[in-house]
Parts: sequence; C-alpha cells; structure tokens
Amino acid sequence: MTDAELNDRLRANVIAFKHLQRERGLLRHGGAPGVDAFALPGHPGEVHFQQAYFTTPQALAEGLPALEAFYRGLGIPSWRVAVLPGDDEGSRVLGAAGYRPDSRIPAMGMALADAPDQPPTFPLVETPEQDEMVDLNIRVWGKWDEILTVWKQPPLLPVRTLVAREEGKALACGFSLDVGDTAGVYMVVTLPEARGRGLAAEVMRGLLTGARERGLAASVLQATEQGRSVYRKLGYRELGDWVNWMRRVD
Repeated sequence: MTDAELNDRLRANVIAFKHLQRERGLLRHGGAPGVDAFALPGHPGEVHFQQAYFTTPQALAEGLPALEAFYRGLGIPSWRVAVLPGDDEGSRVLGAAGYRPDSRIPAMGMALADAPDQPPTFPLVETPEQDEMVDLNIRVWGKWDEILTVWKQPPLLPVRTLVAREEGKALACGFSLDVGDTAGVYMVVTLPEARGRGLAAEVMRGLLTGARERGLAASVLQATEQGRSVYRKLGYRELGDWVNWMRRVD
C-alpha cells in the first residue's frame, strides 16, 4: 500500500470525522464538488477550526469561489486548505489565489498486514458512550469544553472507543472510526499523572487488534509531535506532512 493511497484514505477518514461533528451541530459544511469545507462559526477568529479539503487540483480551482463565499458568508476572516504531500499543482492553485503556507500536520499510516500483531497487555474496556473519552480530553487539553462535550450527545457515535482504567478511574483512551476498510484513530490521550506507563500505546494496540478482527486493511492518523515516536514503534510509517494553506481576508 503506497503512501499516496494511505494519504487518500486518511483524507476520506478525516472528512467523515468532521461530518460526525457537523451532525451534532458543532460544525457547518459547505464547498463544491470535490471540495469539503468545514467551519466553526462560534470561534470565527481561530483559523485551525476553519478547514477545507479537496480531491484534485481541478476540483480545487473550480471550487475556490464557492469556498470563499462559504467562509465569508459565515463572517470568518481566515481559513485553511490542506494540501497532501506531493501535490505541487494544488499548492500552485492556492498560491495563485492568494493563499500562503501556514502550518503542517504529520500524516501516518500502515497496512495492517505489514505491521506486527501486538495485542494489548493492559486490560481495556470498550465503551459505547463517550463520557470518559470527553472528560479525559478536557482534562488533558484544559480547554474547548463546549466543543468536546458535543460527543456526549445522542445518538451514539459509530466508533470503537477504548478506555484504560485502574481501580475504576479512566487513565487513557482513544477511538477509531471505520471508513471503508480503513480505521482512523482519534482522541488518544493519557492523564498527566499516568504518563510514562505506555498506556497510550496499549490503547493503540487495542484499537489495531480490533481493526484486524473486523477485517480492515489499514489504519491512518494525524500525529502530534509527541505521539510520532509511539506510532512508529507500533508500525505506522511517515506519509509526509499535510501543508495547510491559509487565506486571510479583510
């Protein structure tokens, strides 16, 4: 499975993840054929919540007017478009339209058949509700309470959530979202006082074991700098950085 194929699967998975947020009333969605734009009108000045994706440079070029109209119509002054590794034409289209490179997101993925099967050794609990996952993420990040708590709203999320507990206390968690034959991994966190015990890696092993049991072929994720080394040890490989191009209007 090539890096380009895994990046395409990651893009499809991230868009599906954003739609789950939209269905709970958090995000707005717009765009054009081949272009998906998401906005958080409640935080118009925070550009990392205003994010768009595209499938081909041609779709991007044709969809840019609709993209700008969408964000301007919501009163959002700045937004970003993600360009996948190697897409020089997409970068050229954005540069010609006044966008500028802003930030990078490390992309990682694996073909499950190419990575060792390492079941977790720490007991994990699969939870249909997201309360523990939400509470852990709020404690770890210390912000975005109103953004994270939407995951507690019904209906239940179509995801697999695993929690590492000790003496009844949730210490680490994460969930995977299946899109086609690929599991995307999200919201993996560990409480500060429980770090250094490998619990995030144990949650990841549980998610990967579950993906194999469901017959999936791949797993993908967007990494933080802190998490990259953990993911490499589990068998993920670097797929290159996604470059966010930002457009700022007066």
